[in-house]
Amino acid sequence: MLYWQRIFLPMHKVTFKGDDLTVEAETGANLRDVAQIEGASIPFGCEQGICGTCLITPIEGADNLSDIDDVEKDTLEAMGSDDGQRLACQCAVEGDVIVEGFL
Repeated sequence: MLYWQRIFLPMHKVTFKGDDLTVEAETGANLRDVAQIEGASIPFGCEQGICGTCLITPIEGADNLSDIDDVEKDTLEAMGSDDGQRLACQCAVEGDVIVEGFL
């Protein structure tokens, strides 16, 4: 990414409900990275979408997260997760979102 492109990337509000924490993240930022950098209490394991440790529920703005890929879909199905739940390590921020993690 070129420097000038980085300057003009839109910023989005990401709220970690359980932590009562709202931060800004640029378009395309990995939700796992945002959580780790900002100190949100979402646990992480493999960080590759196969362990399910970083399970979250988007409360608002689920459409503002990247599409589910095959790895994430397979993991969520194997875990028996609820509809709409996601893996933070597999989500890119594309707009404002409120998420809740599980500790």
